[in-house]
Amino acid sequence: MSALRIIGVHGIRQGASATTEALSRSWQESVDDALACAGLAEAAGPVGLTVPSYQGVYPKTATRYMRLGPDAAGAAEDAPVDEEEEDFILEALAAYAPSAVAEEQDSPMAGRTLGAGRLTPRILRRAQAVDRVAGKGVTDRLLWVIREAHGYLRQERTAAAVRAVVREALVAPGARMVIAHSLGTVVFYDMLTRGEVPPAPGGGPGVASLITCGSPLGWLAVRKGVHAVGEPLSVPAGVEWTNLYAANDPVNKGKGLSHLAVGVTDVKVDNGKLNAHDVHRYLDKPAVAERIGKARGR
Repeated sequence: MSALRIIGVHGIRQGASATTEALSRSWQESVDDALACAGLAEAAGPVGLTVPSYQGVYPKTATRYMRLGPDAAGAAEDAPVDEEEEDFILEALAAYAPSAVAEEQDSPMAGRTLGAGRLTPRILRRAQAVDRVAGKGVTDRLLWVIREAHGYLRQERTAAAVRAVVREALVAPGARMVIAHSLGTVVFYDMLTRGEVPPAPGGGPGVASLITCGSPLGWLAVRKGVHAVGEPLSVPAGVEWTNLYAANDPVNKGKGLSHLAVGVTDVKVDNGKLNAHDVHRYLDKPAVAERIGKARGR
């Protein structure tokens, strides 16, 4: 029996210091645990998972974790937030907690100024307002995802290089399934809409099954970069799309994608309260094992 080859598309933060070998081994262990717990290890047959690391082509400045508050220590290596990125961040935060926009003028950070590489006063005001609406520390966890999404969507040379790394992995024999996490869901969706996913050797879609986890595709600021505004999200015919979302994941706001997409099956999972966005908390779920078992039977 030939092995089912799964390609994983990681988010930036996870891939910032990991090699393809390390990422693949780590994801494989979580998937193997899920299959074993679901009693599908033997039924699913051989499963190989490859997670190509694109850290070598992604700018490190976009992955820097930036903390809010008077002790925020933005490193000198951080790329300054320019006007275009500031607008992107403000739009993403506003969409996350719309009611916060009216409150941001009352923020105690209203008069704060920061140096190059730090967050701007406008961002700080909105971030503080969002925290008051959505919960303390929410923006602290969101900003690195927003900045890395901006780095992909607004830097075409970087984005093209990232897609090339993923596309190279997709030509591996038996690669018929993709599991994408966080910004990886944006990268792969972008590849689908651009027609950059290699077809199957005998014709038809090269990927028959797609699992997205912790996706920021629910953000309008992100969708504008990879999709026609006003149209529902969709994948090509022949691709079965499953989207996992967790109630306490700050990236998907505890919501799925079915209200924005056609042909997607949302699955709500419990990732706990801490580190709910972590990829391994998604990979070990029964829904992942079930989809792998189904894909293996094709």
